[in-house]
Amino acid sequence: MTSKPILAPLALALAAALASGASVAEPGTVMRDTELRSEPLGSAEVVAKLKARSTVEITARQGAWAGVNASEQAGWVRILNIRTGNSDGKAPGGGNQLAQAFLTGSSGNTVSTGVKGLSPDILRGAGAAPGEVAMLDALAVAPDDARAHASEGQLQARRVDYPKADRRGRRN
Repeated sequence: MTSKPILAPLALALAAALASGASVAEPGTVMRDTELRSEPLGSAEVVAKLKARSTVEITARQGAWAGVNASEQAGWVRILNIRTGNSDGKAPGGGNQLAQAFLTGSSGNTVSTGVKGLSPDILRGAGAAPGEVAMLDALAVAPDDARAHASEGQLQARRVDYPKADRRGRRN
């Protein structure tokens, strides 16, 4: 059969395209003014402020964060604050486009509007975080202070009942 000799070079070409695409940084555009942080954490140090419509190179992704290089500074931004692809709306060129088609089923012209949830492994490995709880406690407001602030804004307490459940126990 003549198809077997063709498959080996095709497989090698596909592997090379995927490997070259994985090593190339992906271009991106900052959608709104945002902070460049030292780590992929909301509490991490702010190392720079990025202006809307500035260009970045996306070098990594971790959960809701993208590792980027911007104006000779590296850091992390929330992935919802950047658009992938060139600022002119065209897809990145070269072998990366072929690699994207095989990795994601598209040409690479996508915008991320959500974040996937935590994996079961991450949830199983979760533990107590007393530092995070202390940080939240520091942000808490005393009930009397909250009532005084609401009163200043002429807000009034209202009772809101839970929505009624359907036959399956789901709330509407």
